[in-house]
Amino acid sequence: MKSLAAFCTLVLFAALTTASAQEAKPTVLKGYVVDQMCAMKMAKKENVMEKAEGHSKECALEDDCAASGYGIFSDGKYYKFDEKGSAKAKTLIEKSKREKKLYFEVRGKVGDGTVEVASIKEATPSKMQTPPTKSDTKS
Repeated sequence: MKSLAAFCTLVLFAALTTASAQEAKPTVLKGYVVDQMCAMKMAKKENVMEKAEGHSKECALEDDCAASGYGIFSDGKYYKFDEKGSAKAKTLIEKSKREKKLYFEVRGKVGDGTVEVASIKEATPSKMQTPPTKSDTKS
């Protein structure tokens, strides 16, 4: 009987530990918002952040691209948005005056490779986060 109680306690402890480890963690991500269809292609190439920076508003809003959902490239890694986050991103991309460099700040919980988006807003990249362009290097 004691061994059964000990076993049940061990199983309960393991279940609680696993559940807490899988909980999504609140975070802030800054980077380029890209549709999932194009992100899959970009992820296979070098200079992912440069590719994401050059991704166009027009492409992001094409029917097939928009239907695939959105995510964000932040520090070279891609994070998919949940369904509500993708809808928020699409609305902001439609309203954006930028044709490229769709840089955003996203707040939410990251878990299992997906961001449960709480808020998203357009942002301005710092010089450190954006690779230099030809116009930046001219003297």
